[in-house]
This record gives sequence, C-alpha cells and structure tokens, in this order.
Amino acid sequence: MPTRAPKVSPAGKAPSRGLSPRAVGDLLFHARASNADLQLEAVPLGVTLPRVLREAEARDEEELAARLLSAWSDTVRAHVEAGTHDVSLSGGVDSAALCAMAARHAPQKVRAWTMDVHFADAVERSNARRMAKVTGAELVDVLIPDSVLPDLFEHAVLANQTVILNARAVASYVFYLEAQRQGAGPVLLSGAGADEVLQGTPGVLAAAKARVDEDRTLAVRALGFEAMAAVDNLRAPFRAGSRDHEEPPGAARGAVDNSGSPLDGAPHGDQESKPSTGHFPSGNGGSDQALGRREDSTPVDNLRTVSEGWNSDHVSRGPPVDNLGTGLAAPWELPQEEALPSEELRYAKWVLAELILPPELRGARAHGLTVRTPYLDEGFARVALALPESVLQRDGFGKWLFRHAVRSLVPDEVRLARKTPRYGHTALSSPVRSRWLELYRAWLSPARLDSLQVINTQGVLGLMERYFRLPPDDAQAGPMDRLLMRLMSLAMLQAHTKAPP
Repeated sequence: MPTRAPKVSPAGKAPSRGLSPRAVGDLLFHARASNADLQLEAVPLGVTLPRVLREAEARDEEELAARLLSAWSDTVRAHVEAGTHDVSLSGGVDSAALCAMAARHAPQKVRAWTMDVHFADAVERSNARRMAKVTGAELVDVLIPDSVLPDLFEHAVLANQTVILNARAVASYVFYLEAQRQGAGPVLLSGAGADEVLQGTPGVLAAAKARVDEDRTLAVRALGFEAMAAVDNLRAPFRAGSRDHEEPPGAARGAVDNSGSPLDGAPHGDQESKPSTGHFPSGNGGSDQALGRREDSTPVDNLRTVSEGWNSDHVSRGPPVDNLGTGLAAPWELPQEEALPSEELRYAKWVLAELILPPELRGARAHGLTVRTPYLDEGFARVALALPESVLQRDGFGKWLFRHAVRSLVPDEVRLARKTPRYGHTALSSPVRSRWLELYRAWLSPARLDSLQVINTQGVLGLMERYFRLPPDDAQAGPMDRLLMRLMSLAMLQAHTKAPP
C-alpha cells in the first residue's frame, strides 16, 4: 500500500508531542549503550546472554564438536516437539543447519520459507533450494517486489519500534506479512544470533567500530550545536533512567522470541550473512563463490565500512568534529548497568538488540507471528560461548567448529560457503530508485526535520542532495544511506509518537 505523505507541523514551532530530542541526538551519535527508551511504549526485546567467558585453550576438537552438535540437536528438538515446523531458510549455513536439524526431528513435516527479493544472493537461494530437497522440507518461496519496499517502509519502522538502516529490514517485514498470508506459523524458527554466539564474522568488532566512527562523523553534520553539546555524555556516566536491554538480575533466561518472554520448555534466529568457498573446516579444497545478482545495478551495502574519500565541499557544514568523530568508546562499551564480562558479549547484546532482532521479532509480531531464535537459547548459547576462539576462527572462516559439527546434516557446498555481504539496496541502487528518492524528500523536508528539534536542517538537506547525485557504487553511499534512513525513521516515529503524560 502506498505510504501517505507526512503531515507537517507549522514551521518554527516545536512539537508538543514526540520523541525526546536528547534521545534522537544520542541515537544518531551512538551516545548510549542502548536506545531502548527512544519510544517508551516499545515492547522490550528481552535480549539476555549467558555470562560465559571462552575457554583459553581447545580440548579435543572432536569432543567439542560432538558436544556442540548434541546441544544443537536438543535445542531444535525442543521447538519441534512443541509443534513448530516452520523455518526461515536463507540458504546460509545457519538457517541450513536449522532446517536440517528440524527435519531430522520431524521428517516430512518441515516447511522452509525463503525470501525472493532482488538483492538476495543467487548462490544462497540456490543453496536454500538444495537444502529443502535434501531434507525433504516443503519449500515456500515468498516473492517481494521491489516496489513494495519504499511503500511499506513507514509500516516497517512502526512495527520495529526503532530506526531502520537498510532495505533488508523492510524486506523482513514484508516477508512475514506474506508468509502469514500464505499460512505460516503461528511460530517460525529463525537463524538470527548464530554469528553472535559462534563468532561467525571474522574481524566484526573492528568493522563495527569503523562504522560507528563513520556514523559519528556524519552525525556531526546532521546535528545542531545544542545536540552536539548534549551527546558529550560519552565522557561521563549516563544519567539515571538510561536503559539497556538486559534483564534484571534473577530474571529467567530462555529462548528469545518476539513476545519477550521465556518459552515453556522450548529453547530458541536467520540473520546470517552469506557464505564462497576456500579452505574448509574438513580439509576440502574449493574456489570462491561469486556473489550472485539478478539485476545490473551495482549493489550498495549500507552496512559496509568505508570512510575514504569524503569530499565536504558540497555539504553544509556542521559544528567542528574536534575529538568527537573518532576514537571514542563504541556504544557497547559505554557505561551501563549489569555490564556483561567481555567485549564480545557486550557487542553481541548491542547488535542483537539494536539491529538484528527488531526486524525479526517485532516485524513478525506485527503480523501475528512469533519468531523464535534457537541459536540464542541459553542451553545452546552457553555451550557456543564457552568454545575457544581457536576452534571458531580458522583459515578465514567464522563458525569453524560448527561448520565441522554439522557435516552430516549440511552439504559441503552450503556449510563451507564463505560469507558474502548482505546487500540492502536503497535509493541509489534500487530498481525503483525514483520512488525511494520521492520518499526521502517527503520525510526529510525542513518542517519534518525541524520537528525533531536537534537537527541541523540545512546540513541534512545539503547532504541529501549530494547523496542523490552519487553513483550507486560510490564509497560514500553506504554511510550516507545509514544516516538518511535513520533520519527518515525518526521522522516517522515522531509523527506517530504520543505526547508523554
């Protein structure tokens, strides 16, 4: 359905309702460990991770692999025995292992749901079809036309109850909408969280910190002087009332689903990036898989890390960066109550709560579906998070031991495929580029930006016009995409947020 044009407030008048200006500035600048209180009425995700530290040295690797596989089998079996037979299948190793284990415990009963969207990786889609065939699962391919992504962006933001920064989050919202219409559920299993507990992405912390620095550098252009003064709380503890997603001490830990409550006996994500072959966990040789695309447009990954080549001549200048732009603590390292004992765990909790789980859990719940993430069940996560790093990071692979452990379940070409970026085409590289630009102009109007109260409106408008002129594969497109999508999301949330009592 088409997105209606936003209603604007009278120019120059601060809205009497809406988001906290401080929360808006902090979100754009990554100045909080959690943005859970951006919308006070948002349903908590309840992200909890076991307070486990990895063992320093590997014991017998085959014994560790057997223990990991046993924990995985027990976890998935609990869901299957509870009556869940629907699985989200992207074709990456995480969702493939989930589908295979579900099919082992419920032969001929599993339905595997895939997403047919233009930026889906062709190799992974082929692997999803192969997994359905070898496991005997019924494959249901959900078609997501390009045109519905901008049209349903606003609906996805409201369902997620937070900002969106790539088109994949919108595609997830549409995927669950269509899956529900085609009879999925009421519960689906998803592979989200596997990367976070099994070290699925080598170098993820350095890449994430680089993206945060890029975001902060751009945020300086987007925020007004008052907001930049406010985000200086990076150098001091947070005020009382700042929240993160951690449960209070003593809260029950269990599988994460989109109800925010522990499952009754059932443990519990499909967010893995994609795999291309090289040196393999079981010693097999192979060649890298090329990224498959079905469009001629060059994909833009607005999660990638690029910071080279900034040319600010055509962008309205914001306040000076000084020492705010780089070198500060990452948001997951900022002061917080009940901080987890390692940076790996703190980052995992942050990225799950802020980026990965909202489109999965809240996006599905908007359509009456419950998504459960078995990789984040405490029983499996506790085993995975205790594994030595040496058995997870090897020969350029992440999740090495898990790939080895599931060799009897997942064909080599699937389990040994290396990750490739998940591309979230937006304005510049989308086949419906003009529709995205129309949406950006409507929601990033001066009146709408002014309603957020902390935005350097002229700076954002200048940056947006520069962005529109970039070629789709320009290195600056990714970071600019992230900022503009966050700003558009904030404007939409502002338009729908009730005044505080």
